[in-house]
Amino acid sequence: NMADLGKKYCVNCLADVTNLRLRCTDCQDIELCPECFSAGAEIGNHRRWHGYQQVDGGRFTLWGAEAEGGWTSREEQSLLDAIEQYGFGNWEDMAAHVGASRTPQEVMEHYVSMYIHGNLGKACIPDSIPNRVTDHTCPSGGPLSPSLTTPLPPLDISIVEQQQLGYMPLRDDYEIEYDQDAETLISGLSVNYDDDDVEIEMKRAHVDMYVRKLKERQRRKNIARDYNLVPAFLGKDKKEKEKEKEKPAAGGAAVPPVAAGSSAVAAAPKRKITKEEKEQRLKLRPLCQFMACREFEEFFENMHKERVLRAKVRELQRYRRNGITKLDESVEYEAARHKREKRKENKSVAQSKRGGSGGGGGGSGGGGKEDGKDSEFSAIENLSGFELLSDREKVLCNSLNLSPTRYLTVKTIIIKDHLQKRQGIPSKSRLPSYLDKVLKKRILNFLTESGWISRDAS
Repeated sequence: NMADLGKKYCVNCLADVTNLRLRCTDCQDIELCPECFSAGAEIGNHRRWHGYQQVDGGRFTLWGAEAEGGWTSREEQSLLDAIEQYGFGNWEDMAAHVGASRTPQEVMEHYVSMYIHGNLGKACIPDSIPNRVTDHTCPSGGPLSPSLTTPLPPLDISIVEQQQLGYMPLRDDYEIEYDQDAETLISGLSVNYDDDDVEIEMKRAHVDMYVRKLKERQRRKNIARDYNLVPAFLGKDKKEKEKEKEKPAAGGAAVPPVAAGSSAVAAAPKRKITKEEKEQRLKLRPLCQFMACREFEEFFENMHKERVLRAKVRELQRYRRNGITKLDESVEYEAARHKREKRKENKSVAQSKRGGSGGGGGGSGGGGKEDGKDSEFSAIENLSGFELLSDREKVLCNSLNLSPTRYLTVKTIIIKDHLQKRQGIPSKSRLPSYLDKVLKKRILNFLTESGWISRDAS
């Protein structure tokens, strides 16, 4: 067969070594296959320590027949020469060096799959590389991490206002920043291999000082953005409030249009801020640098709720002192109190009119008749406990010239003694010293007629 004439065979195992063989430089016609050569085969005068020469046709593959692409040993050698000459990543130049038959994409995939992720890469590249350079710009909180100064969306202001503030929207910076000379701390720093420990620590301290200034600069920007200080400085807040006031006046009772995507339910109107709360806000303004705008507003809203609750508690305590234990009774009580206050107001107006007219004693006597029922209880209506009396009890106290509290005390003692006698419990009545026999008799008769006690007890 003519095809077999140019083939070469291993002198030891007779394997085909046309593509790759090892030739001994000390012996003639001794050519071995890679397997026999690595096993140290010796034939005749040939010894395994003899010199050798690699002979190949450049067409065998290093990774076996199953490797993708069919890269020959000559192409592999050109690829390794190219990676050393052009550097990792320059795949176009490397493809041109390997040959026209390989594209940059093929060169990249073959090198990454075989030399990095393959067995050769696993054996040569350790998992943890000692003395590896640390990337301080990574977003994990490093000294120069972008996460320290995450840019906010640019301000929505006009070009004239940008020029007025010296604001650069694409960088979210100002021409004059807080602590303008902060960059001088690191502008002259350089790392030298002959620096001693003290110099390295000094440079680290400079970087740390610069990072602190960057954080403070960003914190001030965040506060200004959160509290809308820039629109307030430009006077936009006042203009918007004036427009909101003008809209209802111009549109009458028309309902303002609802923005697209907003809720159909109208938001609750903001409550009116009192003068005391405004003064309190001014006093607590330094807290703004420690609290977000939402937290600051919630703080004052909670304080307002506390004031409302305290007022409600005082009102309920006043109801309880006046003997009211149900909310339904409080409505009647408030109506009666409103009537009493109205009567007092009318009485004071009538007295001022009589004093102005100068009618003398006759005039005052006529005024007493005109007042009628309003002036009937004038002697006791301003005393405590008056509102707890019924109309008949008011008449009794007024006729006896007895204060409501004293009457209620006597009434409580008498009814308590009556109930104990009915239950067969012996009781010794201890009436107050200011109660004489006449007053006691009239009060007992009144309680008997009203049904509080039975006639035999009286």
